[in-house]
Amino acid sequence: MSDPGRDPDDVAPAGLGRTVIRGVGIAGSGYVLAQAITLGFYIALARLAAPEDFGEFAAGSVLIGFALLVSETGIMAALIQRRSRLEEAAATAVLTTLASGTFFALVALALSPLVGAYFESDKIGEIAAVMSGIIFLRTLTAVPDALLQRRFSFVRRIVIEPTTVLAFGIAAVIATSHGLGAWGLVIGQYAAHTLEVFLCWGLAKWRPQLRLASFGMWRELVGYGRHVLAASAILRVGEQADSLWLGRFLGTAALGQFRYAMRVASTPYWALVAGASFVLFPAFSRIATEPGRFEEAFMRSLRWMALAGFFAAAIVLGLGEPLTIFLFGDVWQPAGIAVMALCMYTAAGVLSSIASEALKAHGRPDLLTRMHTLTTVLSAALMGVGVTIGLSAVAAGISIGWSVSAVYAIHLLSTTIGFSLRRMWGEIWPAAIAALVSAAVLVPLEQIVLDAASRDGIEAAALIVAEGLAGAVVFLAALWVVKRGTARELAAGARSLHSRVRGS
Repeated sequence: MSDPGRDPDDVAPAGLGRTVIRGVGIAGSGYVLAQAITLGFYIALARLAAPEDFGEFAAGSVLIGFALLVSETGIMAALIQRRSRLEEAAATAVLTTLASGTFFALVALALSPLVGAYFESDKIGEIAAVMSGIIFLRTLTAVPDALLQRRFSFVRRIVIEPTTVLAFGIAAVIATSHGLGAWGLVIGQYAAHTLEVFLCWGLAKWRPQLRLASFGMWRELVGYGRHVLAASAILRVGEQADSLWLGRFLGTAALGQFRYAMRVASTPYWALVAGASFVLFPAFSRIATEPGRFEEAFMRSLRWMALAGFFAAAIVLGLGEPLTIFLFGDVWQPAGIAVMALCMYTAAGVLSSIASEALKAHGRPDLLTRMHTLTTVLSAALMGVGVTIGLSAVAAGISIGWSVSAVYAIHLLSTTIGFSLRRMWGEIWPAAIAALVSAAVLVPLEQIVLDAASRDGIEAAALIVAEGLAGAVVFLAALWVVKRGTARELAAGARSLHSRVRGS
């Protein structure tokens, strides 16, 4: 059996830039497709299940995210970054994830009564027990996922994710339409993750040679992966802080509202991360030993990610409430207000993400622990303060925590890799100024001129689209004023993309 990722993986191809650009487009398009399907199903689910059902499901899933990261032990990052003995590494990783997935699934099952006791709900404890099996299913996909990513294969984005979203949505809608509530969401999760296992292994077209697995290789993988594991585990704990604070002190209805708010606010963030980080980490890893090339590639990536991230933040701030009400109904208005308060989560998350990919490629995944510790501690503390005020204050705490962490991430890139701090801020501030100007137009336009509460149907859609286009025009005009060169580059990229589409 050939090495699972050797072919063009161990060298920096001459057309790496074209590969990255093409990959970002493909991966981003696949993610957008998956999110469009997800949105359709969640619109239906918002009318079939109550906020309390989503809150109970979120509370019952509180152990899943952390356990998934621990069970993978940073294996994916270690495989993607690795440059030799890949077959041995992959075989070792298969056994490692299988054993750790089984162990942590059993741990989650054992802890499920404590989850129910914390939230003072037997039903939530039962959901936590049943959901523990998801940990085992998810860890089965870690190795084929890593191999697909290091090959710049995009079947996960354009095939696996949309297909598993369909499986979740169909199963969940059918189950909730029969009155199963939170249990319908659990059934949807099992349908999606079971299908995902079969698709990942089938499309990876690779089978492990388990006889090659070794303890020495396990130590090498864990030596690199443990830093990614620690950082990701800390961040995941922070992501579960909303369940711990809201579910316990404000109730499952408030938690359900908040989870819908996060779904809306995080969609542009994850679209950018899915389209870029999926490609940038393996690409940066190839050129990390060439300082000049590495820095130029990072600066260009930072420029485009900042533009997209800050524009998304302006749209989230200006249109978060009317968009949420239009999609999910009036009962979800508190979620819409929380979406607006989460605006900086989008922009700051994009900056932290690209910084993380650069640090991992440079061989310093240990610094991610510092970044994510700051994010988690500060965000969780601010959420704790916010829970005494209300839902939107909790959301604002997350925005502040992630913004501080993004500033620290840029500082780390300067002190560790040697990237020019002045150049990095030079790539960020034009997008930030343009976003502020755009938001300054959108917010009063929405709050004063238009009445979001009275919207429905085609009129609502037309108004929201018109506002979004107005925000985009203002953003581009402000960008032209503050940094004309970037605006010209953006226009040239748009023309090039249009030409390619017409040619296709």
